[in-house]
Amino acid sequence: MDFNELLKPECILLDLKKGSKKEIIRRLVSALPLEGGNGGRDEILDAVLEREEVMSTGIGRGVAIPHAKTACVDGVMISVGIARKPIPFDSIDHQPCRIFILVVSDPGATSPHVLVLSHISSILNDPVLKEALETADTGEEVIEALTAG
Repeated sequence: MDFNELLKPECILLDLKKGSKKEIIRRLVSALPLEGGNGGRDEILDAVLEREEVMSTGIGRGVAIPHAKTACVDGVMISVGIARKPIPFDSIDHQPCRIFILVVSDPGATSPHVLVLSHISSILNDPVLKEALETADTGEEVIEALTAG
């Protein structure tokens, strides 16, 4: 999975501040590189929040991977938020999160969507790469950590 193509530094929020789960997701959606003004952001936000109602994407160990499929995007899009101080996210382990990776894809991109989620999970299971994400000072450092896995 080539995160150099999927993720650009401008899609990375390096000092994500506290807020509700919906506010965090809204900030991640706002960082997506969509065409034109709104570009379907409201629909994407609704799709991600609807997915959150099924089960929290706060997967534990300080990580949340909110995701959804929507016709508002072509292929797969990713944005990343890193919080210096942990933020509550209704995670399955009841712990706050510092790493937030939003993945949205069109409904026809099932295989790429699953591959991206799988790649992200494997990176976050590596303590060195996870720490590199948590301590990244630039968008390039985030991309480097995500492409190292």
